Amino acid sequence: MQRLLYLFSLIILFGACKKEALQAYSSTALVYFYEAARNKTITDDSTTFSFAVMPATVQSDTIYLPLRIIGEAAKTDRQVGCELIAESSIADASCYEILPAIIPANSYTGAIPVKVNRMPVLKTKEMRLWIRIINSPDFKTGVSDQLKYLIRLNDFLSKPSSWRDNLFGKYSNVKFDLIIKATGVVDYTGLDYITERNLLQQCRNALYVYENEHGILYDENGEPVVFQ
Repeated sequence: MQRLLYLFSLIILFGACKKEALQAYSSTALVYFYEAARNKTITDDSTTFSFAVMPATVQSDTIYLPLRIIGEAAKTDRQVGCELIAESSIADASCYEILPAIIPANSYTGAIPVKVNRMPVLKTKEMRLWIRIINSPDFKTGVSDQLKYLIRLNDFLSKPSSWRDNLFGKYSNVKFDLIIKATGVVDYTGLDYITERNLLQQCRNALYVYENEHGILYDENGEPVVFQ
């Protein structure tokens, strides 16, 4: 009987220790970039921001890098640690500012806000800002291959990360400029079929009007701009 009681006590003790260990593990909150996990593309860990597609009156804006946590939501805001990876970045300090990042109370998602400024250097040089999640008092780093994010920042036309060859055809700056003027749309992520067709038709109409007034529109490579 004493032996059975001893074994029973060991089982209870082992179960309690195991439960305590699991609780300790689950209470460790982790954080990572999650947009890449939802929309896998060749540019799923980066974004391109160009002031060239915005009115001249816009001198600053904020980019929000999406975050998600592993663990329980909390009743208070929690801070996320982040930093610029200086050795991998081409970054002029006047062009950007990494703002405080939080996961709001009762939420499983948040963002790292990065303020970007329209500086003269961006007219001729593209900034490459690698942002990395690091440990903070509230969070440890989460998914190992989703802890870095690249922001490309410039003030000249360049191929956006959401460009679709199967929608607009081969990219060129001249074609992109025409699309912006015709539609005002610069992000082509997640468009439904009807929206895509409407955008394409607007571009065709704009090109038709241009060609009637000026003749064939050639791009910077000497090739005629066309929409299939």
